[in-house]
Amino acid sequence: MSNVSRAFLENTDFLKNFLKRFLTRAEDIEDLAQEAYLRAYRAEQERGVDQPKAYLFRVAKHLALNELNRKSAQMTDYIEDRLAAIPLDGKDNLEDEVEAEQTVSVYYEAVAALPKRCRRVFLLRKVNGMRQQEIADQLGITLSAVEKHLSNGAKSCRAYIEQANSVGGVRRRIDKQQSQLSRGQE
Repeated sequence: MSNVSRAFLENTDFLKNFLKRFLTRAEDIEDLAQEAYLRAYRAEQERGVDQPKAYLFRVAKHLALNELNRKSAQMTDYIEDRLAAIPLDGKDNLEDEVEAEQTVSVYYEAVAALPKRCRRVFLLRKVNGMRQQEIADQLGITLSAVEKHLSNGAKSCRAYIEQANSVGGVRRRIDKQQSQLSRGQE
């Protein structure tokens, strides 16, 4: 039996508990544990692995983070698609539509500007709808740290949006006035 196989068999439950920090669905955890084993086993066969248990967990963490990034990108694409699919009722004009797109864009920028851990907590709560305790358990942090990240994230996003609106709001008012003037001259 290979060293990686032995490490996997001895630490399967521990590995799955480790993956629960990143994923919530049992099927995803099981799949990633198996994928981590297969990749670690292949690496051992190709070039050898000095510390099989550590390598197995490093591969599992890498796979879990890739999966989170993939799901986050899917969620962002979904939100953008849903926003684009909202039908216009004929009452809104092009200016209103552009302004709405700019508002959403500013919100995305605000979230993207958050520090990595804060952004992760914020997205797990706001996009994935996870409870605060679930986030704490998944990330291996305290409930108060989750609350702090959410509070700081909300404040930072609000400040970012207010700043963007103060700069962008002036620009939009000027553009709107110029548009009205040009229509009046026709």
